Amino acid sequence: MKKFYVLPIILCLLVSCQDTETLAELEELKAKTALEEQNKALIEKYIEAWNTKDMQVFDEILDPQFKIFVPSNSSSPLSLEQHKAWIQGIFQDFPDIHYHIQDLVAEGDKVSLRWDCHATIPGNTPDEPPSDKQILGSAIEIYRIVDGKIVEERSEMDGLGWNIQMGYTLVMKDE
Repeated sequence: MKKFYVLPIILCLLVSCQDTETLAELEELKAKTALEEQNKALIEKYIEAWNTKDMQVFDEILDPQFKIFVPSNSSSPLSLEQHKAWIQGIFQDFPDIHYHIQDLVAEGDKVSLRWDCHATIPGNTPDEPPSDKQILGSAIEIYRIVDGKIVEERSEMDGLGWNIQMGYTLVMKDE
């Protein structure tokens, strides 16, 4: 008769241990999901700063040790200051540039983004004729985020397509 009472107690202990493990796994999954959502929101804020041309936001969300690799396997990444100078150059050359998020995926400390953009050829440099022509660009980027700041960006842009739309031609170099 005593064996009958021991078996339910053992089963209850086993079930309660599994429930504790399951709850711990669930809490870990919730924390990971929340972090990934925060990281995606940070990248959305980054793209919105591009669209509003708000340099102050770049200072807030880019880590002081930020580096951007263009192309993504570059051995000479741009520093934060070089990147901000490049951004200001884009704003000057293409005052109406606007970015659209097409895909945004997070996994751990990384966020992948696929965007496209459009701008008008302004003709504000000697080798660019003025035009009302809209040009389209696109890229796929991977960001690494640490402590709520973007520390790294790796980018693959369609630079050739952008330059062809601006009227440049690809010419083979003489060897």
